[in-house]
Amino acid sequence: SSFRILLGFPIGIHQFRGAAEMARSQAKRPSPLLPALAVGAGLCLLRSSSWSFLAAKPASQVRAEHGRTAMRGFKEDFESWRSSLTPEERKMVQTQATGEYNKKFRKSPEFSKNLPDEKLKSFANILGKFFDTEAADYKKELERKVPNYNQLLEKAGDKVMDLSLKPRIVEMDRDADRRYHWTTVKEKVAAAKGERFANPSPYKEYFNVEMTTKEDQDFLGELFAKMKADAAEMKDPQAKKALEDFIAKQSVPAIGGKHVFAVEKALSDQIFATANAIFAAVKNSKEQGMTDEQVKTWLEKEGKDIYLNVSKKWLTEYIKANAEVEKDVQFMKDFFRSEKNVPGRTKADVLKEMWALLPEVMGKPVPPIDEGLLESMSKLPATDPEHFQHPWGTAEKLYKSEAVDPFGTKYLLGIYATKEEAQKAFKEWSGEYDKAREDMKVEMAQWSKQENARLDKDTSARDRVKKILEEARR
Repeated sequence: SSFRILLGFPIGIHQFRGAAEMARSQAKRPSPLLPALAVGAGLCLLRSSSWSFLAAKPASQVRAEHGRTAMRGFKEDFESWRSSLTPEERKMVQTQATGEYNKKFRKSPEFSKNLPDEKLKSFANILGKFFDTEAADYKKELERKVPNYNQLLEKAGDKVMDLSLKPRIVEMDRDADRRYHWTTVKEKVAAAKGERFANPSPYKEYFNVEMTTKEDQDFLGELFAKMKADAAEMKDPQAKKALEDFIAKQSVPAIGGKHVFAVEKALSDQIFATANAIFAAVKNSKEQGMTDEQVKTWLEKEGKDIYLNVSKKWLTEYIKANAEVEKDVQFMKDFFRSEKNVPGRTKADVLKEMWALLPEVMGKPVPPIDEGLLESMSKLPATDPEHFQHPWGTAEKLYKSEAVDPFGTKYLLGIYATKEEAQKAFKEWSGEYDKAREDMKVEMAQWSKQENARLDKDTSARDRVKKILEEARR
């Protein structure tokens, strides 16, 4: 592209190029930065679309003040040079600048004319002076721009990170663990026989049943009556008692009243599934042509009986399964609680008692116990004081104590019988952790002193780094 204006004076591109080439050839110190600086300075001088010198802006905001001073000096030199041109030379330059984008004019002899060599050389001296000044200032600025190598450390040092541990107490339902264990065992046994073992989970859901009509009252009363009759026929005393206790807590509210059912979710899911199956059958029957009157008659007779009988079946199976599992859960706790601590008794004594019962259990005599085994076991107490009636086997609930670090990592401190013991364990462990952190700070401070002393003694590595950084800034 051509430059329309240079400090309020139009100059053609070939005149400016000639002067720039002369300026580069006359430069006192050759530098690889000079071409870039020449282009940058030229753009700064020639980018303006107005005739005012003040419209030109410096190339760098950082060097704005010094750049304006350099530009004022260049303006004075340029004004002096421009005044040396004759009116004919000014007119020639004006004509060439105006027709810069005219293809026809560019092919004419007028466009190829140039200023006299002495005036081009004089303008080249002015540009060379400006370029040398800008190059020197640029190098000085680079030397002043020393990076702060500790900036990252200073930035991170402003933040104080909390490295303390946080407590986390988790309640463990050991009865739930035991229920899951026995339910899994019984489901596998029933599956091997081709049978089904009902879900005995005691988790409850609560329902509000509002009595709006006499039919609602009759239906609920009939349901309780069937359940009571079923309880009387039960042979399992534990299941029978569970159903009787459930019925004893129920009552039929008056019309307009509400009855709150606390029903186990495992049972309510099956009852709702039964109701949905009946509704699906009714919908299918309607699609096949059954009238609304026929549907109503079927629901009042067969549908109602089906729902009550199936619901009774689910209830009976649930109560029986729940009673069996709860019995086994209690048996496990009683078993571990039955452990007795007899002072002076050894494991050898326990082995002798067990060995004496083996002939009766196996139905045949057994060989004597190895004397070496008895001798080694006689040195061991029959009961380990640390594991006597261990809470893992006897407790209904336990509490897991955890420590959580600032990064979210959890550390298991132990499992305890009470929440207070779990909290105490965390306080003790956290105290040890804080003490270890303080000791580590002291050790790091000592190590830092040793390293600084070593570096102060041998500065060769530091000198090499400084030399590399200085060379990089050049």
